[in-house]
Amino acid sequence: MDINTYCAGDFRLERLPNRWQVGRFAALDALGVAHLVTTRQGPDVQQVRHDPAPPGREIAHILGLEHVAFLDQVHGGAVLECARDGLAGAADGLVTAAPGLALLGKSGDCPLVLIADRRRPAVGFAHASWRATVAGITTAVVRRLVDLGCDPADLVACICPSAGPCCYEVGDEVRCAALEQMGPHAAAFFRSPGRPGLAHGSGDMTARTGRLHFDLWRANACVLARAGLACSSIHVAGLCTICRNDLFPSHRREGDAAGRFAAVIGRVAPAR
Repeated sequence: MDINTYCAGDFRLERLPNRWQVGRFAALDALGVAHLVTTRQGPDVQQVRHDPAPPGREIAHILGLEHVAFLDQVHGGAVLECARDGLAGAADGLVTAAPGLALLGKSGDCPLVLIADRRRPAVGFAHASWRATVAGITTAVVRRLVDLGCDPADLVACICPSAGPCCYEVGDEVRCAALEQMGPHAAAFFRSPGRPGLAHGSGDMTARTGRLHFDLWRANACVLARAGLACSSIHVAGLCTICRNDLFPSHRREGDAAGRFAAVIGRVAPAR
């Protein structure tokens, strides 16, 4: 895959009748998949951080969904399957084939990756923090969807607003972990601040100084393509939560005082 190739520009912000401002992906709208990304002008983000159930149920209702499931997110590679309301467990990926069930992920800078099948009711999400990305969380979600009968070629993935390559600075230990667990191609996901070039090799200046920007958008787009998704089915919102702290909570900007925003996905149950 050309790691510079993914679709952008189909993410939009809109105002709901209740005056919330939310984000949506045209690619998921085209499939009839209920979803949204909250902003500061939405539900209580601190409540989403500490107890997702009350605002999650409100979001589910707005989307025409009946129940909401969520995770204790732990920055790892585990994925759970759920079919009922409430806390599904400790993991960073969640999948379901249950109609009417909203899956809710929460973030304060980490990418949330929403995934839906064109032909089946299955949906899922990955909380792709750097640790979870390096641990293979996005690939693991695709594999769990395959276990539900999905074909990777039928999946559509949307990477929500998060810390972007413009701002997401990490130490060289992150690059080393990525190279060890993801493979040599992961070097292309890192660059030094203010330089267009990418970091390659231990002798690079960026490796010696330890100042690197990690492109989590590219990393997860590459992982999705390697898992069998078509490049044209991978969509990136392209909004950096650190740059746009006016729209989204950012742990990098606000520290422990930062709230959380939510990304929610589900399939509306057929009318009875």
